[in-house]
Amino acid sequence: MRMIQLHGTPRSGNTHKVRMALTFLNLPWDEQLTDAAARQSDAFRAINPMAQIPLFIDGDFRLRDSQAILAYLAARHRPGNWDGNTPGERGEIAVWLSHAANEIANGPATLRLSRQFGTTIAEDQAQAVTARFLPVIEAHLAQHRWLVGDRLTIADLAASPYLALAGEADIDLARWPEIAQWTQRIAALPGFPTMPGWPAHPAS
Repeated sequence: MRMIQLHGTPRSGNTHKVRMALTFLNLPWDEQLTDAAARQSDAFRAINPMAQIPLFIDGDFRLRDSQAILAYLAARHRPGNWDGNTPGERGEIAVWLSHAANEIANGPATLRLSRQFGTTIAEDQAQAVTARFLPVIEAHLAQHRWLVGDRLTIADLAASPYLALAGEADIDLARWPEIAQWTQRIAALPGFPTMPGWPAHPAS
């Protein structure tokens, strides 16, 4: 049986999106530590010209971008259930994938880059994006247990890591209890792969 390869790092939220999907799908994979120096190597750029993680390799098939990888895994292994049973669900999932790649990436994830890795960022812009987006998802989760439908989908996998890691961005999730409870629900799922900085679900 061929082995999936996942290039990433332990503290990459984007890598963890894929790690969760592979774990919940019970798919075996080999994780290749690919730090910043390795990503700039000629060997890595030859297989991923964008020099980004995660990179997913399944035999001769290669795919970059965490949202794209989630979409692929859902379509191949959990069609409908993870990527939408109806046109409406598929459209709603696409909205949250867009939020993951835009507002979450440019808000909480960017703030975390600054706090944890010393990356220079446009602080005011990242704060403004975060302040605009968090009330939107908090209000949505006040009415819904999961982002789309009545179950976990790739919308939850895409949107959750950098919000679960909000404490590392100096964002107090005590102010956003619905977001906190949602990320804890995901952490409570059987087989959830732990990640540094993602709070464990409360003991039952």
